[in-house]
Amino acid sequence: MVDKPWMQSSQLNHYFYFLGSPRGFQLGFTFSSEAQKCLRQIALSAIEGAVVAAIIVAGLHWLVEPDSFVPAVVGILTAYAASTLSVAILLAARSRKVKFDSFMKAYGAGVAIRAGGLLALVVAGWGTPTPVQSALLASYTLGVLVLLLVEYRQVAHTG
Repeated sequence: MVDKPWMQSSQLNHYFYFLGSPRGFQLGFTFSSEAQKCLRQIALSAIEGAVVAAIIVAGLHWLVEPDSFVPAVVGILTAYAASTLSVAILLAARSRKVKFDSFMKAYGAGVAIRAGGLLALVVAGWGTPTPVQSALLASYTLGVLVLLLVEYRQVAHTG
């Protein structure tokens, strides 16, 4: 039959049932339920942001000249990264139930991340032709504005 006694079918069925049950799922994590909810919300926000960024990139494919398409995608991806990091900071602050001034510091960190992304794109675009610079910075601005709506939606619906 089975040459290893620990691999008996009844024990394996019990083990997989335990992993699949809600009780087993909760015991598999060391996080609290609030931390799990926060991580789930961050993942949901990242997925929504990625879908919105992909729609923007698809739209830019038809609106932007071929030479400016790659810089435009870089601008959108930078806006997506800034937005995802910002919403992660805000949701982490919200889940820990920090005071209002600490929450505003988290908001300020998100603004600083966006400013850092803009500064990085300005430095990266320095010395490149004007159409490339304008595509890089305009797409970043568009991405920040659109993804800010997704970010607001996620933060506003978290309690």
